[in-house]
Amino acid sequence: MSNQHVTDAPHAQMHEDENVTSKGNSLGLSIVLFVVVFGLFAGGLYVMGLISMENPSVLTFCGGLAMCLVALYATFDLAPRFLNR
Repeated sequence: MSNQHVTDAPHAQMHEDENVTSKGNSLGLSIVLFVVVFGLFAGGLYVMGLISMENPSVLTFCGGLAMCLVALYATFDLAPRFLNR
């Protein structure tokens, strides 16, 4: 081991501490967000599954599709904004 590596050890530890991006999110908040968003997505799939050949309702299908899209938007756009405050 050279002298350069030995003298850089405290300096490297300081830079390693600076590389931490966040302290993490609350486990409870993460679980609540998961349950709400997954419930909305699964509910949308259920509503879309109510369509039958005997009762073809475009509004029911569009409502379920909208629920799924809102759940995906919340997952990939709203939740990261909310958690990064």
